[in-house]
Amino acid sequence: MKTSVLAVFARHPVAANLLMAMMMISGLWGLSQLNTQFFPSFDIDFVSVRVTWPGASAEDLETLVTDPLERELKGIDNVKELASLSVDGQTLITLEFRENTDMGPALDEVKERVDLVTNLPDGAESPEISRIINHELVASLLVSGPDDPRGLRALVNQFERELLEQGISHIRIFGLPEEEIAIQVSPGTLRELDLTLEDVSRKISAASRDMPVGIIGRGESALQLRFKDQRRREYAFADLPVIVAQDGRLLTLGDIATITRRPKNAQTEVSFRGKPAVEMRLSRTRGADSLESAQILRRWVEETRPGLPPGIGLHIYDERWEYIQDRIQLLLKNGLSGLVLVILILYFFLNARAAGWVTIGIPTSFLAALGVLYLYGGSVNMISLFALIMTLGIIVDDAIVVGEDAVTHFERGEDPLSAAEGGARRMLAPVVSSSLTTIAAFMPLLLIGGIIGSILRTIPIIVICVILASLVESFLVLPGHLRGTFARMGRYRPKGLRKKLDAGFARFRERVFRPMVSAGVRARWITVALAIAILTSTFGWVAGGRIAFNFFPVAEGPILFANVDFVSGTPESQVAQYLEEIEQAAWDTDAHFGGGLVRTAISRKGLGESGDWERRSSDNIGSVLVELIKPDERSVRNREFINEWHARIPKAAGLENLSIKEPTAGPPGQDLEVRIIGSDLESVKSAAIDLKNVLNEIPGVSGVEDNMPYGREQRILQLTPTGEALGLSVENLGRQLRAGYEGQLVQVMADNGDEVEVRVMLPDSERDRINSLEEFEVMLPGGGAVPFDNVVNMTPRRGFDSIRHVEGKLAVTVTGDVDDTVNNDNRIIANLKANTLGELETRHGVTFSFEGRQADQRETLADMERGALVALILIYLVLAWVFGSYGWPLLVMVVIPFGLIGAIWGHVLMGIDLTILSMFGFFGLAGIVINDSIILVTFYKELRQQGMAVEKAVIEAACQRLRAVLLTSLTTIAGLTPLLFETSLQAQFLIPMATSIAFGLAFATFLVLFLIPSLLAIYEHSFLARQKPMSADTLEDQAASSNQTG
Repeated sequence: MKTSVLAVFARHPVAANLLMAMMMISGLWGLSQLNTQFFPSFDIDFVSVRVTWPGASAEDLETLVTDPLERELKGIDNVKELASLSVDGQTLITLEFRENTDMGPALDEVKERVDLVTNLPDGAESPEISRIINHELVASLLVSGPDDPRGLRALVNQFERELLEQGISHIRIFGLPEEEIAIQVSPGTLRELDLTLEDVSRKISAASRDMPVGIIGRGESALQLRFKDQRRREYAFADLPVIVAQDGRLLTLGDIATITRRPKNAQTEVSFRGKPAVEMRLSRTRGADSLESAQILRRWVEETRPGLPPGIGLHIYDERWEYIQDRIQLLLKNGLSGLVLVILILYFFLNARAAGWVTIGIPTSFLAALGVLYLYGGSVNMISLFALIMTLGIIVDDAIVVGEDAVTHFERGEDPLSAAEGGARRMLAPVVSSSLTTIAAFMPLLLIGGIIGSILRTIPIIVICVILASLVESFLVLPGHLRGTFARMGRYRPKGLRKKLDAGFARFRERVFRPMVSAGVRARWITVALAIAILTSTFGWVAGGRIAFNFFPVAEGPILFANVDFVSGTPESQVAQYLEEIEQAAWDTDAHFGGGLVRTAISRKGLGESGDWERRSSDNIGSVLVELIKPDERSVRNREFINEWHARIPKAAGLENLSIKEPTAGPPGQDLEVRIIGSDLESVKSAAIDLKNVLNEIPGVSGVEDNMPYGREQRILQLTPTGEALGLSVENLGRQLRAGYEGQLVQVMADNGDEVEVRVMLPDSERDRINSLEEFEVMLPGGGAVPFDNVVNMTPRRGFDSIRHVEGKLAVTVTGDVDDTVNNDNRIIANLKANTLGELETRHGVTFSFEGRQADQRETLADMERGALVALILIYLVLAWVFGSYGWPLLVMVVIPFGLIGAIWGHVLMGIDLTILSMFGFFGLAGIVINDSIILVTFYKELRQQGMAVEKAVIEAACQRLRAVLLTSLTTIAGLTPLLFETSLQAQFLIPMATSIAFGLAFATFLVLFLIPSLLAIYEHSFLARQKPMSADTLEDQAASSNQTG
């Protein structure tokens, strides 16, 4: 033992300082390299398959594109969910893969399967297959300008290039319409020249092209021959030759057609303060730093703004990085306050020099943990900072126990080396075992899967790193420092305040605590009965539903979205007018609350948004984005503003849906997300409408909508017998109609990074009139023409804007937000299951399931149940090894459920719901509360080994370890206390975990000091103790062997 590692570090003059310096340097290096972001980075293991088919309805895409692709993609390995969305002109299929799937081979397999589908329609474009990447928004930039939005195109493209070059990772642009060159030829001209639109398209395609010819003169100086005749401006198409007229004159395209460059139909139009605008959303990739990206943006804006052309404005909004900065400062403030309290408690119980060295262990262990966090690939974020605050008190527990024992022996007259080295040696077994039990409690949290697990996994990682760093500091650094301190002190002679504090604590221990413990041990059955009564009444309270469970509460943000859906066919001007009214209602609401709340209001015609990953685009929808000032700077809550805003928005003819939502950080999904699976479109839509009506009647529920809106009125075409007799086919007639009304694609040309389609079509005056079909002349295969009405029958029908599948089955999802100050989503769901869904399933022949955050909740809670079992088994195994007994571990672990009592009543006293972080707190609590039990039971066994009677040993152990037990508990509670009383809305998400640990530990400490002595006395008089599976001598031998291995 004399040559053990502990002895080397305790006796060496500089080893402790060198090791401490290495730990600090590693942490400072890690801290300089760590990224700063809002939540920890997490991958979303999704692959998307996108197919575009211009002009096709959602129903056609579902049948002819989606179904064949889904059938082929169904058998891919490790797919968690296969979902699809068919909308007018486009199909999007998403494959969600199980966690930890290797996405490289998965993406390759999807591409191989898609290549096997060879029967896609002729007009459909080639499938685009890509992996969906999760980009965290940093801020949004609004470029507003002159009355003509086309003037912004070159400027926005320039801004995008500059920002990407300076280091912004990813930019999405909204409000910059895709353009086309429309070549419009009237039906009269076509008749006169005996041409079809296809003829004109062929002539353009043949003339406007670049073509390599080859190389000539290889024997001499070789020349390369090539045509370079592709037109790249709209006016360049005008001189293309089309036909020689009867009078011998050459007719060009400009003679017979109108050629214009213009935005495509159904494009998103953004307006800001009545002027056209373009949104640029700046995001970071996983490896980028949010604050660095924000600094790039700020610097670029400062450089660019002075040189803007007249009438062009730059406006930054939705600056997420500010919230990262605010929350980091908030947590640092609470962390520093907690640190001050921890240090005060240390100085209250220990002499100044010993307390100083224990205190130095805090930054040392923190920095070492940050070094490990960097190696792990972590980041500085809200969760990692909270985990560090949570470990403020835990981090000194080991050092307190070692230091307190060394100080106690030094005060009794031992020489400095024996006191310091002996303290480390004596406390090695109980401290290592208590650390291992805490690690065992947190370790199963690493097994939690899904996005929730990815976000919260940082907590157990940091706790485990800090505990390991703390062990190194306590046994290899602290003893050397204490030896030096004791040597300089000579003998322990407390003076002044220190002497009064020591005397005061001794009086409390002997005059107050000892009589109370003695009484508890004498009336041990009453003590145990009282504890069990409190336990059963608490769990009865919880089982009765008296405390609500709110899975993943998030702090309210500054952004609100108002989404509107009109019936298909509503004029775009009417949608734009209504968006202006919604925007005005937002400003009126601001005035109602006294003004100064709204910072930004932006209208987007053609774009619907929920703030999640999915956005919808159509010409009959729109949205208004409102940015409020920061939540902590106003007294009006989002829900109040939404209710008043909603009440001020007038009703409008043709309005199908109006919902106002507040997007939230954290995992995707909404408070209520009910999926309806059925066999036909009408039944699932009817069930969705009925469910929306039910949800709208529930207090606290708002923003209710479904994701399968009705689409345009349709006409189902069918060839008449006359048409078939004239040689027409569906393919022939369909091609003519598509060319006329959708336009025939001639070429796609590149222009400053934009792709511009060139299409030949009928004039807008023909295409925009429904009755132009009656005048449409169908060209017959054998020559000649016939009126459309003579060869086609039409049947009216209402279509759907979008059709969704999940696992190949028809699905629609109804979503809604819940105001957790009024209602609770779990209660609402339980009520729906009991009273509503069964009847709707019977009536419509559909099935319901709860998805989104409810699915995450089911998955996470199932993982936590398994994790709790694993944690208890691991804790038991550690304790069984330490005590060499099957019975003693149960005695130590019995305090765990009693710790939960304090945690639950803490939530009641604080007036907060249980959350997923409360559950994380329960796990941590399980590991922390038994540490005091281990210290107490270990000391008790030592006293019994010395021959002390049971009752006397129990009482003496409680009294002698009172200072260590109180110190370890009070420092942990003190570290979390500032956060418990934090009023900032941004900290509310974290308070439940702090509540679980602080209140649970406070109650459990009280129980450890009174219940454990009573249980020890009961156990020692029971038949279990008489078996004596391993004696105290054996325990001492085991501790000695542990020291030798150290």
